[in-house]
Amino acid sequence: MSDLFETLTEQHRNTLKLIRIIEKQIDRVEDGESPDLNLMADIMQYLTRYVDTAHHPLEEALIDLYLESVEEPSAAVLSCREQHGVLAELGREFNAIIEGVREEQLVERKLFTRVGRAFIEKQIEHMDLEEGSVFRSLKDTLAREQLEQAVASVARGRDPLFDTIVESEYSKLYSYILRSA
Repeated sequence: MSDLFETLTEQHRNTLKLIRIIEKQIDRVEDGESPDLNLMADIMQYLTRYVDTAHHPLEEALIDLYLESVEEPSAAVLSCREQHGVLAELGREFNAIIEGVREEQLVERKLFTRVGRAFIEKQIEHMDLEEGSVFRSLKDTLAREQLEQAVASVARGRDPLFDTIVESEYSKLYSYILRSA
């Protein structure tokens, strides 16, 4: 079960790859160029569909068990739980802006870049918090049975982008990742 945290960390590395692609697209907007909105939409779809519905719920299940096991919870763990909601909201907001631009709605470049940069910054800050202290607190506190219980409690499908078989809806994004690596 120690590989559970390795898996979560690997998912963070994959998320960071996607965030860096978004960051380059935001740079294009700031330089007065047009971003690849379809690419950004694919990334945001993955982040809001897979990360927010599989990755974060597993972390939440681990945090729940942690909170049941300790009298004085770590401030980092409590902050992490709070951040999951903030990340989901920022993701929905940025995704809505991207979709608005794709539908040819007028969106100010400053709004696009501000919300996009806030999303990126919060994602990186969150992953740093988890890998810097939260995962350690969870590992030090939870027994193997509790880790297994957390995994069993969350309906986790396979990763549609980074698993051995890429789902067709993510094939263009996967090709882009391979080309840009």
